[in-house]
Amino acid sequence: MAETPPVPLPVACDDPLPEPAPDQGKGKKKKREERREKGPAEKAALTIAWLFLLGALAASWFWKPPEGQQATSLLLRGALAGSKELIAFLYEHLVSAMIPAFFLAAAISTFFSKETIIKAMGRQANPFVSYPIASLAGAILTVCSCGVLPIFMSILQSGAGLGPAITFLYASPAINLISLIYTWKILPASMLWGRVISVAVSSIAIGVIMFLLFRDTPSETETEDTPGKPTTRTATQEGVFFLLLVLVMLTSTDALAFVTRRLVPPGVFASADPEWAIRMAALAGKLLAIGIEVVVVVLVLRAWFTWDETRKWLKRTGRQASEIIPMVFLGIFYSGMLGGAPSMVDYLGLVRENTVVANLLAAAIGAVMYFGSIVGVNVVDLFMRWGMHKGPALALLLAGPTVSLPSVLALLPIIGRTKTFVFLALVVLFSAAGGLIAGWF
Repeated sequence: MAETPPVPLPVACDDPLPEPAPDQGKGKKKKREERREKGPAEKAALTIAWLFLLGALAASWFWKPPEGQQATSLLLRGALAGSKELIAFLYEHLVSAMIPAFFLAAAISTFFSKETIIKAMGRQANPFVSYPIASLAGAILTVCSCGVLPIFMSILQSGAGLGPAITFLYASPAINLISLIYTWKILPASMLWGRVISVAVSSIAIGVIMFLLFRDTPSETETEDTPGKPTTRTATQEGVFFLLLVLVMLTSTDALAFVTRRLVPPGVFASADPEWAIRMAALAGKLLAIGIEVVVVVLVLRAWFTWDETRKWLKRTGRQASEIIPMVFLGIFYSGMLGGAPSMVDYLGLVRENTVVANLLAAAIGAVMYFGSIVGVNVVDLFMRWGMHKGPALALLLAGPTVSLPSVLALLPIIGRTKTFVFLALVVLFSAAGGLIAGWF
């Protein structure tokens, strides 16, 4: 007699169902969070660094040396110099340069078409197109080695290849139009052309070398998803929005001071001190221009973007700022500490001739110290008047705005230790080579 096949029993409501496959996006996020987890030694080092920084700020606030005297302790002098540098950065660069850069960077990764970035600067893009685009893309941005980091992070997250992204990271602080015009006004014409040619060649060469060295290495920065919902915006509308953000950045960095200083006449501020009235009028004009631009940005957001897109943009801005700014603060303080403890004038004799050692030394100093795109020109001009040779001066001018101790510390969680230090070494070598070659002419 044939056996009756077993009748399948109904599944009870309490029986566990098969678990769904884990979400791929969440897996990427978890992997990224695990990779960024700091070890005990790194956490302890950061804690000590922050405690020393806070102690130095307290000392600079409460302790005043006797009138006409300086602190005798080398450590105390360095701590006071680092505190002064950090406070100056907060006043001069944080609000005027870095915060607008974070909003612009987050807008790139949130609203800009990922396919466009991949087509122009992706791993499969034509290198004869992607690298020149990357070297010139930052020409309209007035950013320093720290201000360019959130934008660099965003184009990596949007699918750009490591090589073109590194080219953009190197070139943007050094080749923007404002810094080039300022170089032309302050330094000899040979320094301007040396800077332009060296940055163009070095940025592409460093990007290609980084790509060749790490093409088989997985990226430290995960590519983030752009908004999934189709939008009715046109490319022209998105272009107008990005131009508005760039306009806010240019206004905040005084790149448009020739316009903003005419918006409010000094006579509005009745004062016995004409100089004070002129300064207040310039500040009022700048704030008025920024206020008008921000209002236009808000109106554009309400007209062309959804609330979900705006919220994602603001959230991404805050996340990038929280990842980068703390490391920038540490780097600014310790680079100021290094520059303030010894007197650099005492060592200028080492860079009075155009030698390999002199150029390497100047490039290494520029790679550690924090020089803004504009301030670096003044520093080089001062050193040249003190007797610094043109070759080492150009090496300092090339390395100074491109990389610094703050930007190196902030790069570590973005691309990893190995890539960061290889990039730093390449910047020093190419800056020294550019200075050495320019010094022969």
